[in-house]
Amino acid sequence: MSVRPLPDLTCDELLTTTRAVRRGLDETRPVDLELVKECLRLALQAPNGSNGQRWRWIVLTDPGLRA
Repeated sequence: MSVRPLPDLTCDELLTTTRAVRRGLDETRPVDLELVKECLRLALQAPNGSNGQRWRWIVLTDPGLRA
């Protein structure tokens, strides 16, 4: 399976217009921590059951710890 490059999109455009984002991601490429923070900020806008807002995120930046 070949991976198609994603067009140049802003974080907002990517998270709000792409249905199957994971298919086009390069999981080996490092991601800037500021971009991760922006994505999480946008994720706070997502609907959730009964407006419970029980979000929990863990951002691991150490490859050894992730393994």
